Amino acid sequence: MKSNIRVLEIMDKEQICTFFQPIISLKTGSVFAYEALVRGVLPDSPDLITPCELFSRAREETVSHEFDRLCRKKALEQFRSFHTTSTALLFMNINTAIIGTGDDMDSPHISTITRQMGFVPEHVGLELIESRAHSADDLITFVNRYRSSGFLIVIDDFGCEHSNIDRLIQIHPDIIKIDRTLISGIADDPYRQSIIKSIRSLAQMTGALCLAEGVETIDEIRACHVLGVDLFQGFAIACPSPDLETLEQHTRTRIREVQHSIRKDALDSLRIRRRLTGDIHILADWLLRQIRSTPLDELHSVFEEFIAINREIECVYLLDTSGIQISETICSPVMAAQEKPTMFSPAKKGADHS
Repeated sequence: MKSNIRVLEIMDKEQICTFFQPIISLKTGSVFAYEALVRGVLPDSPDLITPCELFSRAREETVSHEFDRLCRKKALEQFRSFHTTSTALLFMNINTAIIGTGDDMDSPHISTITRQMGFVPEHVGLELIESRAHSADDLITFVNRYRSSGFLIVIDDFGCEHSNIDRLIQIHPDIIKIDRTLISGIADDPYRQSIIKSIRSLAQMTGALCLAEGVETIDEIRACHVLGVDLFQGFAIACPSPDLETLEQHTRTRIREVQHSIRKDALDSLRIRRRLTGDIHILADWLLRQIRSTPLDELHSVFEEFIAINREIECVYLLDTSGIQISETICSPVMAAQEKPTMFSPAKKGADHS
């Protein structure tokens, strides 16, 4: 931020505007909500002041509470006319770091301004980064107050910084926004996929929806969709914009494109699985015939031939009806060349797989 710009002056002249980013549901093919994102307006300049700069300066000038309220007021004002013809919800960010440091615990300000602008709380989500709260007790009190008023509770950036599972369970959010750090590269990362699957399971148990935040590619959307994620937000869908009407049209077109791509990929995947299933049956029949006609102590040569012909197979071994391994494990050359810890080494003859 330029040194001669002060948040107090910006607040006095209300020199901020709101950009909106859509949150979509592929299941319903609709825009589920819009997140309100503040920008500062510089006089006589096309440049905008970033949220990070604004909130940092507001903290330095000790006007965090007042600036937070102005941001919500402007977001509601800009969304109001659009809301009359749209079913999409409005998500507003709450500066979690200031919860419990002022009169926000007892003040009905959020409820009051929401209703004054013509909204019902059930159409508004309050986004909180739970890891930034100074007091868990104050955070829970805040959440319970506004949930009882009808607001949706949205946990933002879950999975980054010091996200806390215990606190998540206490908050019992309506929506869990999974941070970009877990979404990035998820299509090719089984570890990230496992984490997302676990978060999704937790959300299901508590009745919450999962939202993949910061999706930048169709591959990330596809991977999250397969894992059961409910909602999506990010540049792969639409960039933030102050023009809600144009943004809505663009987003609806983008939803159709994404749905078409995912359906096509699902059909292609189904065809591949059917073909592979047929191939596996053929391979299994061939191997079974060889096993039946070969003495047990000579099976290693059959398995070596099988592995040499079918390089996609990692290893082969034979079990008896009790699940006891009665042959040595024959590995592909690629597997055999890899050095692995003992716990990941191929099972040996006599191992119990039951």
